[in-house]
Amino acid sequence: MKIKHIIGFFLVYSCSSLMAFKSASNDERQKGKSFSIAVIPDTQYNTKESQGGSNALFEAQTQWIIENREKENIAYVIHLGDITDDGDSAPKQWENAVKAMYPLEKPQPGLPNGIPYGMAVGNHDQYPSQFAISGKTYYYNKYFGIDHFKGRPYYGDHYGEDNDSHYDLFSGGGIDFVAIYLEFDAFDENIDALNNWAVEVLEKYADRKAIIVSHYLISNNKLAGTNLAGEASFGKQGQRIYDRLKTKPNVFMMLCGHVGDNGEGFRQDTYAGSTIKTFLSDYQSRPMGGNGLMRLMTFHPDRDIIQVKTLSPYHKTYERDGDSEFVKPLFREAAATRIFDFNNDGTSEMASFEMGAWQIGDTAINFGGKEDIAVPANYYGDGKASLAVFHKKTGSFEIQGKEIAPLGKVGDIPVPADYDGDGITDLAVWRPSNSTWYIQDKEPLKHGWTESIPVPADYDGDGKAEPAIVRLSNYTWYISELGNVPFGQTGDIPIPADYDGDGRVDIAVYRPSTGEWLIHGKPTIKLGDKQSLPVPGDYDGTGKVQAAVFDPATKKVHTASGKELVFNASVESIVNLPYAIKRFYLAGNKYVE
Repeated sequence: MKIKHIIGFFLVYSCSSLMAFKSASNDERQKGKSFSIAVIPDTQYNTKESQGGSNALFEAQTQWIIENREKENIAYVIHLGDITDDGDSAPKQWENAVKAMYPLEKPQPGLPNGIPYGMAVGNHDQYPSQFAISGKTYYYNKYFGIDHFKGRPYYGDHYGEDNDSHYDLFSGGGIDFVAIYLEFDAFDENIDALNNWAVEVLEKYADRKAIIVSHYLISNNKLAGTNLAGEASFGKQGQRIYDRLKTKPNVFMMLCGHVGDNGEGFRQDTYAGSTIKTFLSDYQSRPMGGNGLMRLMTFHPDRDIIQVKTLSPYHKTYERDGDSEFVKPLFREAAATRIFDFNNDGTSEMASFEMGAWQIGDTAINFGGKEDIAVPANYYGDGKASLAVFHKKTGSFEIQGKEIAPLGKVGDIPVPADYDGDGITDLAVWRPSNSTWYIQDKEPLKHGWTESIPVPADYDGDGKAEPAIVRLSNYTWYISELGNVPFGQTGDIPIPADYDGDGRVDIAVYRPSTGEWLIHGKPTIKLGDKQSLPVPGDYDGTGKVQAAVFDPATKKVHTASGKELVFNASVESIVNLPYAIKRFYLAGNKYVE
């Protein structure tokens, strides 16, 4: 008997070890690989087969997911709620939902339990509708309840005695995720308890990136067809969820449906260096109960971007306007470490501009004129540095692909940055003559002194750039709404950036006399000399800005990590240092009139 136990233990241990080894190997092979999440919005008119809808549109969505699972590397499927229109009063609608969703459970190679999926409870799935506690969800739990999912490796656990709120665990691209579903509760029968439970789950799985799914979080974009005309507003439950969960840095995304009409919305919010992006998709107001539209969200970890597409498998069409097909940064934001990334590959590129000619890596582009100032930045909210110039003779900005925007006058210094935290760079100038900041669509702000260097950045990690200056008479950093920090000495060059990847820009200076990088609260870095131009950037794609210098003699960039880049440009033409700082450097580290 003892021998049997030993052999049995050995076999179990060996098999477990082998499985762990295979899992680790698979994770290693998947690391950085692109993968997708399929998102199915409100299907209420399809399961009810009303408003021109048919269950065939719903079934076409899941069939497309099955057929394209390998091609799109679909790791997980999310239903945003309002599965049915009449909840427990209409059993037939739930039978239609089963016809559409259960095929996902058919075993596939490497997926003995089928494609992992989760479903949110919407207000129309409750009966009576709208209420989380007094509204019942018998049929939801009959077909998609605890017993149905229990034992599946991706199913996590549930809140209370039913599956109305639950969470799943899945992985993609070498990244582990937890998806938390919170039941619709606009009338606040249980919001605090639900949110507290979600916090417990987030703390338990603090090492997993978290996606929050709830039926109603935000409303439509302010202007249909674009994410660039003002952020969608939170609903009451959405605001409560965000306010409670924003302190958990593993939350990076929230998804919802519920709001029809155009049915698309986006916003992003940043707290303590962590950004949460919220996406709305709901097409129930379109013909045929939504035209069978759904979303495919493709994650590219190696480039640190999310690519969103909206498609109808039933009609074999794509919707391609600006809030249906777009790109957003994944984890690294332009307000922090994503700087001078001209091709959205997740790393900084060296760039130069001279007399209207740009050189970005090995690529030459003509845009702008010989008297212009280069001001590339994330003007489209996609994380990519777009080409842009400031016409200093006319006081206007020109962004590639957009119309010229007047702002400022002769003598103003361009200081574009994301001043409102919406993930899009705002046009702005600083006027030394009256120490005033002019930010597009905002009231002028007097902040600073004439003999100062403007250094706007997100110093507190809320996603919003603070107007800030370094006063040359005392080398104190005056940061609007935050405070004053003495740092540096005469001759130092301000080089604020997020050097540790915590989502907050660090106060820092480069000291040419000693070739030292002094970063507030961090060890000094020795790199460069009197002739070097500091060009901080994330050249390795690590999510941290690193010290780097351009040597004008050898035409090479040397980074703190030991990387060496050849870039044939002059110091005067390089744009990898904000204009306001570089003009100070070119003047011999002195104030320029």
